[in-house]
Amino acid sequence: MIQCIIVDDEPLARNILVQHLNRLPNWCVQHECINAAEAWQALQENTVQVMFLDIQMPGISGLELLRSLKHPPVVILTTAYTHYAVEGFDLRVADYLLKPITFERFTQAIVKAQEVLASPVVTIREQSSGTAPLVSDHLFLKVDNRHIRLNFDETLYFEAQRDFTKIFLQDRAVLVGLHLKLLENMLPETLFTRVHRSYIINKRKISGIEGNRILVEKREVPIGTHYKEAFFRWMGL
Repeated sequence: MIQCIIVDDEPLARNILVQHLNRLPNWCVQHECINAAEAWQALQENTVQVMFLDIQMPGISGLELLRSLKHPPVVILTTAYTHYAVEGFDLRVADYLLKPITFERFTQAIVKAQEVLASPVVTIREQSSGTAPLVSDHLFLKVDNRHIRLNFDETLYFEAQRDFTKIFLQDRAVLVGLHLKLLENMLPETLFTRVHRSYIINKRKISGIEGNRILVEKREVPIGTHYKEAFFRWMGL
């Protein structure tokens, strides 16, 4: 059986997908999720092979959720808007379905998903030479009603503020509607490390250490008790 979840805040859209899936042999709807938070929890607790993911949802969008997953399942995006197609395929999704979704078009997406499941595992963003994976130098994050480009080389650190995260750049600070844990999963481990339950820092911006505080250029960030040993070991201290 192919285990899948449906992530969509619209009940009618979820029902249509369930009806289509019920017509297929060997496909099982494991969960129906109404937002990204429910989907993230379902992915942590279950083995999911395919995710039908709506793009526009209240709070965290489908694309933001997808970027936060280090090892996502096979993804089929669903949306009523065509302009997300390029961004969706840049994230290596199996297919992109426009609502309302007909059964004929749905089955085409199912075939593509099965082809991906049957193929050898390939690291996302793998170089054509088949060597080490490429590391991106930026992220696109939603701020208010627009998307901004977050360049890693301009980013100093991240601070958790309940369900939001404040990002400190060299010349300003911005607030994004993402929990720090979700944002942490979107960041390359080679560049960023968590040093406190409320802070993630850019390793390249460390200018010094004073007691239990890290100097990130000219700003001070605390070192959490549970992160101190690993951080000092990484620093060679």
